[in-house]
Amino acid sequence: MRDRAGRSAKHSGFPLGSAWDSPPAEVPVRRLWLAVWLTACGGAAVEGRSPSAALVRVSTVQEGTLTEFWHSVGEVRALEQASLAVGADGPVARVLVREGDPVEKGALLLELDLSLAQAEAGVARAAIDEATAELARLEDALHRRERVGEKVLGQEALQEVTQAVAAQRARVAGRQAEARRAEASLEQQRLRAPFSGVITQRSADPGDWVRTGEALLSVVSTDRSEVHLRVPETIAQHLTAGDTVSIGDRSVTVLAVVPTLDTTTRTALVRIEAPAHSVVGEAVDVTVPVEWTDRGVKVPRDALIADPEQARLVRVVDGKADVVPVEILVSTQTEVLVQAAELSVGDVIVVRGNERVRPGQTVRVEGDDGV
Repeated sequence: MRDRAGRSAKHSGFPLGSAWDSPPAEVPVRRLWLAVWLTACGGAAVEGRSPSAALVRVSTVQEGTLTEFWHSVGEVRALEQASLAVGADGPVARVLVREGDPVEKGALLLELDLSLAQAEAGVARAAIDEATAELARLEDALHRRERVGEKVLGQEALQEVTQAVAAQRARVAGRQAEARRAEASLEQQRLRAPFSGVITQRSADPGDWVRTGEALLSVVSTDRSEVHLRVPETIAQHLTAGDTVSIGDRSVTVLAVVPTLDTTTRTALVRIEAPAHSVVGEAVDVTVPVEWTDRGVKVPRDALIADPEQARLVRVVDGKADVVPVEILVSTQTEVLVQAAELSVGDVIVVRGNERVRPGQTVRVEGDDGV
């Protein structure tokens, strides 16, 4: 005889009709029923178990006062610095200073060719002398006529001399004004130091033809300086004169906060005391402590769950996880000031394991029961 596979029965090694001689197609069917039965039993067992408690680390919500350290770069500025220019056109006759030279207030720094201006000043002084001499002659004549009296000369003659003296006095005053103008014009062709300091720039040499208002020398006061810092409006609102900030490892004082904003950068200027031995033009690192006392509460930064759409944290209520959406007001490296109607000072929040916790899930606090 042959089996269904076409094999001879005598080669099978088993008697016909035995269990091992069943058709091969029946074996997968038995295995399928066995798998269905095991799955049903296993599913019932899983449904009978509750999810395990999540192990978490917690902290508490604190009152909403947070100190943020705002960092920026300021610049050391001299209290006095000026670009000097002459008040007339002409050739440079001499320059008495170079870059780096210290100068005292009032020292002569540069002169144009003064020959024409000096001649005009001389003419003005001569005119004063002439007018003054004429005035003296007229005054002497007046005195002689006054001694003779009106009875001899008559009132009209005496008045004429008196009027001539007054007119000449006016001429003398006019000549004196012209002389002062000539001296001023002469001085405008010289450059003098407006304050004590150091020459920082020289852009003219003898023989150069210069024009009125053209900057020829720059001088900076090195005795007094301060730091200028630009800050956003939100930072400026927390700064007042007398506050303490840091430049490097040194504490310095805020001198003034300018109460206007730059129209381009929307920043305010803060003037700060410069540390000793500061160099004008130097960039300095400034640290401003800003205390935020807004309407929020303070939580550890680790309590926040990263989400680009909505910041969230997990609060523990009766041993279960409660996910609370929050609004971030201020953030530092370790703490965050947040606002949420459901949060109160003293609430327990999850700071570790919060990413794995599901809403309503039972939580087990790290440290409880010796964990």
